Amino acid sequence: MTDSIAAAGAEAAAVTLDVDAARARFPAFSTDTCADWAFFENAGGAYVPRAVIDRLVRFMTAAKVQPGAPYPASALATEMMAEGTNAMAALINAQAEALVLGADTTTTLHVLANALSMLIESGDEVVVTNLDHEANVTPWRRLTRRGATVREWRFDPETGALSLEGLEAVLSENTRLVCFPHASNITGAICDVRAAVPLAHEAGALAVVDGVSHAPHGLVDVAALDADAYAFSAYKVFGPHVGVLAVRHGLLARLENQNHMFLAGTGALAINPGGPNHELTAALAGITDYLDDLYRHHFGDGSDRSARDRVKAVFGLFEDHQHAVTARLLAGLSAHPSIHVIGPREAGPHRSPTVAFVHDRLPSRMVAEHLRHQRVAVRHGHFYAWRCLQALGLDPDDGVVRASMVHYTSGEDVDRLLAHLPE
Repeated sequence: MTDSIAAAGAEAAAVTLDVDAARARFPAFSTDTCADWAFFENAGGAYVPRAVIDRLVRFMTAAKVQPGAPYPASALATEMMAEGTNAMAALINAQAEALVLGADTTTTLHVLANALSMLIESGDEVVVTNLDHEANVTPWRRLTRRGATVREWRFDPETGALSLEGLEAVLSENTRLVCFPHASNITGAICDVRAAVPLAHEAGALAVVDGVSHAPHGLVDVAALDADAYAFSAYKVFGPHVGVLAVRHGLLARLENQNHMFLAGTGALAINPGGPNHELTAALAGITDYLDDLYRHHFGDGSDRSARDRVKAVFGLFEDHQHAVTARLLAGLSAHPSIHVIGPREAGPHRSPTVAFVHDRLPSRMVAEHLRHQRVAVRHGHFYAWRCLQALGLDPDDGVVRASMVHYTSGEDVDRLLAHLPE
């Protein structure tokens, strides 16, 4: 390592996230409906930076026409949509031609399951979890219509995590598909995807990963994870309401067309009925605009570094800050005499900054209502992880209180939540 590289590494290590600078780039923090609120509903949908809004406004103003034609407005629409698609490919280190941009993750996974169903035969086994959001469960359980048998990879209710031993126990020579979350939207536990995917492949199965609850918090590398399909929601990664699905090229060619008959064989478009939403696809590039802007604020120009290295540096800042606010929240919740935390009790790389808890005496609904009156925005319920709540022995209808954080969550936000918890 040269002295200059070592110096650059040391400088980067000394940088901490400027939370005020990040928040200043989100107009929501200065609006009547959001200002002076501690916002802990990021796992349901994060705020959007000005860069995303600017892209959306430009498209709606100057390019709200059908793309693909030679006249200027259409050419701009084509260009902006390509920029949005390429931005998502760059963000997760995938090929742009492998991306399906749909309404949301629930939609993209249902369409994927339909397209993949012809590969399933009677006697095949499909593995799903009881930890995941239902988006990555119901579509695969419906493959029983093709004669498949469903096997369940169950999490440990005490730790809130899936174990590799648990996966190995449900794999067999008949396993054709393994579907699981990168992180739980209830327990916050992060799954070892890099170890789980090879286990699925060694069994002769495809691996489908739900990355919705991980992508806002840790940089995704689809190429390194080697999953056959990886899904996440851009609206939880500071973007518009779009679901992003990356499908391995070799699998795309085997899937049944879900679009117009003349689009068979067109790759990702063949499993994207109706195609992507034009204006929201264009706005996606604002996510990487924002990340680049944060990089320049913290590290300078960065023209001597690759785009991937720049986004890695920014997500490194995110992760360090998220670990700090998660540790602060967990410590306060653990000290509360009436609160029980769901999932890992300590912050770190094994846990996302999504923290669920229950009150010993009060329904989760009442806790969420109480915090609302203190201008603390949380939600209660099962968050579409009904099977997870059932496995935890909780009433899915009342569910848990969930406080989900991202990089713009401040220590003051955490302190307000803790200060106003009912006894």
